[in-house]
Amino acid sequence: MVAATTAGMFLVCFESLCPCFRSKRKDGSEDHVLAEHSNSLNSSEMRSISDRIPGSPLRVPASPSRFSLSSSPPSRNEPLNLSLEHVVKLTNNFAPALMVGEGYFGKVYRVTLRDGRVVAIKRAKKNLVQLLGCIDKANERILITEYVSNGTLREHLDGQHGLILGFNQRLEIAIDVAHGLTYLHLYAEKPIIHRDVKSSNILLTEGFMAKVSDFGFARTGPTEPGQSQIQTDVRGTAGYVDPEYLRTNYLTIKSDVFSYGILLLEILSGRRPIEARRGPTERITVRWAFNKYQRGNVRDILDPMLTEAVNEDILNKIFDVAFQCVAPTREDRPSMKEVVERLWKIRRDYTKIQRIIELTL
Repeated sequence: MVAATTAGMFLVCFESLCPCFRSKRKDGSEDHVLAEHSNSLNSSEMRSISDRIPGSPLRVPASPSRFSLSSSPPSRNEPLNLSLEHVVKLTNNFAPALMVGEGYFGKVYRVTLRDGRVVAIKRAKKNLVQLLGCIDKANERILITEYVSNGTLREHLDGQHGLILGFNQRLEIAIDVAHGLTYLHLYAEKPIIHRDVKSSNILLTEGFMAKVSDFGFARTGPTEPGQSQIQTDVRGTAGYVDPEYLRTNYLTIKSDVFSYGILLLEILSGRRPIEARRGPTERITVRWAFNKYQRGNVRDILDPMLTEAVNEDILNKIFDVAFQCVAPTREDRPSMKEVVERLWKIRRDYTKIQRIIELTL
């Protein structure tokens, strides 16, 4: 079995990959992927420092429900049940010669099955820190993950590594994180809700690829047909937590979308979600930024360390995405899949504009 390829391809629920880390249910409400409560804030503490988030001017239709397999006998028209080993063999270990395209969510390979059918196999992008193994002996519970060498996103936003992230780098990082969350929500063996999306949990490689890390609060999402939310104690970091989750204790994948919207504002502005040392009108970054956005002053939201000129239409489009993600009600938030698609289009438009500018210089 190609273990290295397996680790490089898919993130499965940590419970499935490492049975030694299965959490014990106490009241039937919790089913953590990796339950770690020591660093969490309880609901009352979170609510005491939370603030109201302004509404979004945008609205999107509800995302379609996850596809569920039928229990009837398999036919040529039903989903194939292929093992990872079989997929690797069919694609000749994902040989470039068999690749026929690349889209928002990964590379597509054309292969022929034993019965003669020609099918497309899509290898989804992950942008997740790879789990390589685990140890559970005596009182020790140890995870072994890949080493990501270039520090956290927050460190880079603070200038701790000596280089200032350019706008294009920030856009690419935002897309990488969106890919990682889309994978968790749609392509993992079970839907996984991260619950602690924040800049200090985003690691950067030497090439500035972003990887989502720290699954200490992650848990499996709704898996039953028609189920869209689960009830659980509030976990996360103040400033990033979905206000509906905070208020009701009901968690959905849209809770990650809210946290991502806060992160996207952080990437663009350089500000933390809560700036305790600033005055009342600037203390809550999302409120401050939304006021600027409503008045048409989007350039004022950008990190002052960004000296490059960025097209205002591009800025408006990316802030549209951010503020839609942080809509107070979940039905007004896009899915992470929609976020990726919109960011790809923004990147395409930004690239075209940059080329035009270069040609005129």
